[in-house]
Amino acid sequence: MRFLFLIILSFMVSLPYAQAQVYKVAVFDYDDRIDQQQSTAKYIQQQLNKKLPTIALDQYSGKEDLATSIKVLQELDTKGYDLIITITSDALVIAQHVIKQTPTLFTNVNNPLLLGFNSLGPPKGLISGASYYISVEKQLDLYMAIVPNLKQMGFIFDLNNKSKKVELPEVRQVCENIGIHYQIEIITRKEELEQAVQRLIANGAEAVTIGTSDMLYNNISRFIDQCTETHVPVFSFNKKGVDSGAIAALSSDYNQMVDNLVIPMALEVLENKKSPGDMPIAFLKKNRIFINLSQAEKINLHIPKQILDRAVIIP
Repeated sequence: MRFLFLIILSFMVSLPYAQAQVYKVAVFDYDDRIDQQQSTAKYIQQQLNKKLPTIALDQYSGKEDLATSIKVLQELDTKGYDLIITITSDALVIAQHVIKQTPTLFTNVNNPLLLGFNSLGPPKGLISGASYYISVEKQLDLYMAIVPNLKQMGFIFDLNNKSKKVELPEVRQVCENIGIHYQIEIITRKEELEQAVQRLIANGAEAVTIGTSDMLYNNISRFIDQCTETHVPVFSFNKKGVDSGAIAALSSDYNQMVDNLVIPMALEVLENKKSPGDMPIAFLKKNRIFINLSQAEKINLHIPKQILDRAVIIP
């Protein structure tokens, strides 16, 4: 009898754990980063597991290919996931056309108003999320505070990155509004970078700015030496560029976006059954200035103290 009582007691104690809901989450990154140790997808998994240990999370990649991404997202939409989280502007644009039944959150995307959304308020439907968007005007304000009397700038964009659709028209408009001459180079392969920068500098660019694209961030080494030799500063629309040799960026921190924006939204969807479409698109309230001080010193560029005091310094 005592043995039977212990069995029943053991069952009652373990019952809450046995009944704990397992949430199925898929994280889809357009880019091929599954093997990277410090990707946004892995950080999402780590932080979600802290909040909900019962989460079963799977990671997928579109392999930087449109057809592959469409196929993967279509399949994920039929697998009964409680939530899909997409990463990058490219992934969001595809998800808007493909996802038909699964609640979906996005992160690491540019200006949603130029990526298919009519409002930054609750978009209705199945999709909402977090954006890193910072206006080109604010970016240029920082660059001109670092390089006073800047008269001519060169910009490089990746033809295949959806963020170009947002940034390029805004660059043109802002430069025309503030009276800066500008040149634009659009490339498709990393091998084109060196010649693109050569053309910009030869045509009088006093600074070079790279648009949002891992292909650009990861290959600054291909042209940084010629910028150093000619004392032309390189700026970036993202902190990743500063890690690779650009002098400055005004940028949202992707991990901070996950912690402050994406995880709370995911918990609302999973635990409270809230529809993503009922949540406004989220932005960080404070963005960060990132400064590569060693690169600035190489070209004898003085960074004003009021900027350094607010900046994250990259050695």
